[in-house]
Amino acid sequence: MKRFALGLTLGMALLAGCGDPVDPPPPPPPEEKPTGGNVDVSANITQDTTWTANNVYTLKNYVFVESGTLTIEPGTKILGGETSALIITRNAKLNAVGTAEKPIVFTSAQAEGERFPGDWGGVVLLGKARINVSGGQNTVEGFFSTSGDERTKYGGEDDTHDCGKLKYARIEFAGFELAEDNELNGLTVGACGTKTEIDYVQVHKGADDGVEMFGGTANLKHILISQPDDDGLDYDLGYTGKVQFLIVQQNSTVGNRAIEASGNKSSNTATPRSVPEIWNASFLGSNRPAATTGVKQEGLVFNTGAGVKLNNAIVAYFADRAVDVDGAASAQLSETGGLSFKNIIFWDNKDDTKSIGYSANPVKDASGATTNEDATRLSDGSIYKEPEQILAAGNNNLVVDPKLDAAMDVKAPNFKPAAESPALIATSAATPPADGFFDTSATFIGAVGGQDWTAGWTAYPEK
Repeated sequence: MKRFALGLTLGMALLAGCGDPVDPPPPPPPEEKPTGGNVDVSANITQDTTWTANNVYTLKNYVFVESGTLTIEPGTKILGGETSALIITRNAKLNAVGTAEKPIVFTSAQAEGERFPGDWGGVVLLGKARINVSGGQNTVEGFFSTSGDERTKYGGEDDTHDCGKLKYARIEFAGFELAEDNELNGLTVGACGTKTEIDYVQVHKGADDGVEMFGGTANLKHILISQPDDDGLDYDLGYTGKVQFLIVQQNSTVGNRAIEASGNKSSNTATPRSVPEIWNASFLGSNRPAATTGVKQEGLVFNTGAGVKLNNAIVAYFADRAVDVDGAASAQLSETGGLSFKNIIFWDNKDDTKSIGYSANPVKDASGATTNEDATRLSDGSIYKEPEQILAAGNNNLVVDPKLDAAMDVKAPNFKPAAESPALIATSAATPPADGFFDTSATFIGAVGGQDWTAGWTAYPEK
């Protein structure tokens, strides 16, 4: 009897194993992230750290990432308090990669509607690439009495140095001036190298420059600088990176230059020279009357030995002039290819729709008296090429309407040319080099072609 019961039990067990499967246990509930809150950040960062999108982070002062990697999740919001900034030192990295749907936003800690340019100091990336100063390193602008502070140093010998990643990010209401020639910008990049990735970044309503590159070789792609108080892209101290898809939209009151390029003020021929290669850019003034605010609004300015290799660009609507090459050291670069303008559309600069406006030489004041005999400018053909040669039709430069009617709208701009724009005629443009960085399909003039890469992740708040 016992033997039969045992057999029956085993048989039932076998039948259970061969029949319908037993339902697996339910999976554990998904791990819930905390609902998040407001996190004040005042301490420096010395190890790998992650800022998550469920929190809002407020910088209370200068926050230095001294070592390790600061990772910022897509969709994270970082608020800059008064006299604050985020500084990635050359012994650390930033990994801030947002998405078009969830951009990372750095903005003012002031309430919406009460935000203004200069509310905080912006984002600073420091690296170990070459700069053209004696000793090979420098102290970044925007700090008082920090000459002995290694955290504010940049420069070295590694032109491939990796400062990290900044992608799909907006930087708003940043930058301030501590003293003349001592400012922080929306994005300040000192001596970062080619492994650094800066792509899809908007700098909006900065109190100083939108982006300033202090030497180094870092490349820039899909950069929108909207309504800066000073210059759009400022570069100096031997910056030699590559740039593609760049928009500068100046404001109508204090906006100064779309590009201000400098070399080394103490030694204009110091190497490396500040000569980046730029393809597919739109430089847009505000179309205000000339000299109405007391601030010159110029398109492209090169001085103290800086140049550019500019291709497939639009320079339009600047109040005072399109191009100003100031000084013999910059002008001389036209003889060696370090100052070239090719496939450029110029339009309506100082209300001129017939020719390309450039600065006269020598410099004279309002009374006509010479103030600077040594400022050998682009128009001095006795030493260097005439502007007609540098900006000539032989370089496929045109004076024609690019049809960017909504590009100066400060609330909802549209940087895409009209369908009939000459900027979209492929034969008017050149093909960017196939070097692994440039997009060779961008055979149009200006920063935006058939598809608007600014759509979806950018914003233009007034305050």
